[in-house]
Amino acid sequence: MGRIREAAVDDTIHVRTLMGLGMPESTIYRWCQDDGPWTLMAPATVRLSTGTPTRRQLVRAGLVYAGDRALLTGLDAARAHLLRRGELPAAVHLLVPAGMRVQSTPTIRVERTTRLRPAIVRDELPVAPVERCVLDAARRMRDRSDIAAILTEPVQRRMLLVGTLLEELDAGSQRGSATPRAVLRAAEDGARSAAEFDFHAWWSEHPDLPQSVVFNVRLSDATGLLGIADAYVPEIGLVLPIDSTEHHFSTADQVVETERQHRAYRSAGLHVYGIRPSRIARDPAGLYQDVLDAIRVAANLPTPLVRWQPDLPRSA
Repeated sequence: MGRIREAAVDDTIHVRTLMGLGMPESTIYRWCQDDGPWTLMAPATVRLSTGTPTRRQLVRAGLVYAGDRALLTGLDAARAHLLRRGELPAAVHLLVPAGMRVQSTPTIRVERTTRLRPAIVRDELPVAPVERCVLDAARRMRDRSDIAAILTEPVQRRMLLVGTLLEELDAGSQRGSATPRAVLRAAEDGARSAAEFDFHAWWSEHPDLPQSVVFNVRLSDATGLLGIADAYVPEIGLVLPIDSTEHHFSTADQVVETERQHRAYRSAGLHVYGIRPSRIARDPAGLYQDVLDAIRVAANLPTPLVRWQPDLPRSA
């Protein structure tokens, strides 16, 4: 039994390997029956324990089942790349070469592809590149905000550029690509978070609002950098911080920095109106009226001597 444990990875092993260690096939499957000490996770794929498997064991079972050339993709692979957003689906998602005859199971989604890249090892798992992982997940999602959260996280964390995601989107299947493409177009305009994407989409639905609005720009005056504005209307000096809890109020340091930036903007003559992301869905009419009021106030103030430029991410 010690040799079997040593040959297993994450408590998971292929039937072929067990047989190579001298264990009869009939014994293997008998031990995987309801009263046995092992569990059959997928065809010819054994977990050397019973009970509810961990997510890691589900992932490993998929890789053992699909073979040495399989890559992990989707949100499980995104987790291995240290991305956090998104709820893991019921099935792990694997990529295999187009010619392989491996079928999906209820807990393992197998996708054949002609664009299988060399494996990247993360957390001791063979995974697809970040851009492939997040787009494979996004193509199977329906909620616009969820898609935005998945796709904007690696851009916001400066792991890759929007252009890289667009290239991957164009190269892959176009099924389920419409909403991811809209999210990435907003990201090209500067939106980096799900909240910013929602605000970008909301603003675009109101053609009477200034279409000169820009996202994630560095504002400065004669004294130096004032801050990085989530959204800004240059011709009237209106700053629109998108006050999400995640990026502005989740830590004491974030609260202090947010307050400092607001003071700096006002001292430079800018008008500041904070946007609560929840209002975009829950109170769009009220938000629209409040934004119109903020535009009127900003337009009546003296023109501030403030410069702006895009806060461009570093090359990934």
